[in-house]
Amino acid sequence: MKGLDAASARRVLVRAPNWLGDAIMCIPAIKALAQSLKPEDLRVLASGGLGEIFIRYPFVNHTLKFNKEDSGAVHHLLAKEGYDALWLFTNSFRSALDGKRTGCKIRVGYGGNMRDLLLTHPVPKMPHLHMVDYYLNLVSPFWGTVFSQHIDFPLLPREVEFAAKMADMEYGAIGIPLGAKYGPAKMWPHDNLKNLIALLARTQRRIVLFGTPAEAEQAADLEEAAKGAVMNLTGGTSIGEMAAVMKRCDWVVANDSGPLHLAGAVGVKTIAIFGPTDYNRTAPLSENVRIVSKDMKCAPCMKRQCPEGHHHCMKDISAEEIYDIIEGPEPV
Repeated sequence: MKGLDAASARRVLVRAPNWLGDAIMCIPAIKALAQSLKPEDLRVLASGGLGEIFIRYPFVNHTLKFNKEDSGAVHHLLAKEGYDALWLFTNSFRSALDGKRTGCKIRVGYGGNMRDLLLTHPVPKMPHLHMVDYYLNLVSPFWGTVFSQHIDFPLLPREVEFAAKMADMEYGAIGIPLGAKYGPAKMWPHDNLKNLIALLARTQRRIVLFGTPAEAEQAADLEEAAKGAVMNLTGGTSIGEMAAVMKRCDWVVANDSGPLHLAGAVGVKTIAIFGPTDYNRTAPLSENVRIVSKDMKCAPCMKRQCPEGHHHCMKDISAEEIYDIIEGPEPV
């Protein structure tokens, strides 16, 4: 691998991953990059609404939001701003092509997928890494340094104020983010979730639902099933506001999803429900996260839908099992 002169990378661009969970797992690598280069300017390029993740970190000077449709034009315009180096934490050919459009003389990213000719410093992939280390591996080889895996998520004052307005959360609220962008196989079945909410509704606990507008119908059904016990915030929070409300919860119960990593980053006690995906690679590294998995022989299959059709890896995780963790004694 070619060496890299930090003095030639004073103004740095970072192309963040396109998914919430990956964007959060990428934070240690961006911090490591800032610590190693000490750049005059570090700018994170983030798709959709993910830019709000990075504005809270002092090692990020600027963020730039773009959409898939205008990514080529946005990267081309960046060529006029004189950036020296680009780190690509995405894997597609298109993102590498966008990277070349920036005119950066240093372009670092994983090779393969016909990207090598578009990168000045293609990095070979290492198998079986946790995703936090997968991203750190795009930084650490250049300086031979082992960087921290720690992820935090500092809350902005306006986010704290938003969460402070939430009533009835004083006694052990349970946060439940709905959905999983990867596909339905990662989602704990609706009936199991409904049973859990019915059990929790018998206590004085408040159940807080998070999600996008796409989960509104599911959230409405869960709200109807436990009238008076559910606070429905689907489609009603930003990423940071969701994090702030999660921080006020006693527990968060989540699929392998972006909000799971958000819960891990704010430090709330979290139950991570895993089925078809590999918790050894994608579970939050927080000590507050408890993994629940049936470790089926067919798992991790990494499929978006169960290829066998039975979905036992998720269906066999009962509501009672999750309830007992929440209401049981603290682990020693």
